[in-house]
Parts: sequence; C-alpha cells; structure tokens
Amino acid sequence: MAVSTVATTLILIRHGERNNPAASDPPGGPSLNGDGKIRAKTLVHVLGQTGIKVIYTSNFIRTQKTAQPLAAHLAPITSVKLDDPVQIKKHISLNHSGKTILVIGHSNTVPALINLFTGGNLPDINDPEFDNMFVLTALNSGRAFVTRLKYGKRTP
Repeated sequence: MAVSTVATTLILIRHGERNNPAASDPPGGPSLNGDGKIRAKTLVHVLGQTGIKVIYTSNFIRTQKTAQPLAAHLAPITSVKLDDPVQIKKHISLNHSGKTILVIGHSNTVPALINLFTGGNLPDINDPEFDNMFVLTALNSGRAFVTRLKYGKRTP
C-alpha cells in the first residue's frame, strides 16, 4: 500500500520596514514607512501567482499593512491573526495542510516558526534586515525543508 505524502508550503517573511517606534504609536505599534510600503507592493509581483490560500499576520499593524496589497490582489483570501509561533504551527496543521501559506511575522517569530517545523536553530533576524524570504516545505511525515531567498530592495 502506497503512503500518501502531503506537502504544505509556507512562505515566511518579516514585515516591511517600519517607522521608528514612538510613545505616540497606536496599540498595534508603528506602521510601515515608505520603504516598507514599497516592499509590501513588491509582494504582489513576487507572490501574486504562487497559489497562496491563506495569509497569517500578527496583531501588529506593520504585519497587516505588509499583507494588505497582496491580500487585495488575491481577494477573496483567508486571513488569520496570530502572534505565537506554536499557535500558528498548530493552526496551520489543523486547518491548512496541503496549502500554500504566507506568514508575515517579526524578527523573532519567523525564525521561531521555522525552527518549530524543522527542529533547527535559525537565529533571530537582525533588526535592519527586511529582505529575507523563506520557503518552507513541510511534509506530513514530519520532515521539512527550507530555502532562503531575498526580495525587494536589499537591506543590510
């Protein structure tokens, strides 16, 4: 009897460049600056034809604003707001197995989620880096593979 292998593809990025945090920021933190808005629009060109079915963001404005142009391009699309990498992995496994998913997180949550799937030890993303894109293929056997890419304007 053949065993069926289901692959789930996660595309993981950090939010676009943000305004400097300030005491006057709304509860959802700082929004995107001009470079971040351009990076968000670049996602339409880079990911607009990839078959993404779900976009995960955190509860922070900068992740949601990064997702906005692509979500509008792919509309209607399912959007999920979760902050904790463990909850994100569980939610994906229970609800979106076999799909292509975009996760827009933060310098610490993107590597943490990758590490949960791979068992690896990817460090946090450096604060000035916004151009990383990780493509993770998770198999239902528990194995996962990651490819690291760059997109948009180069950052340090």
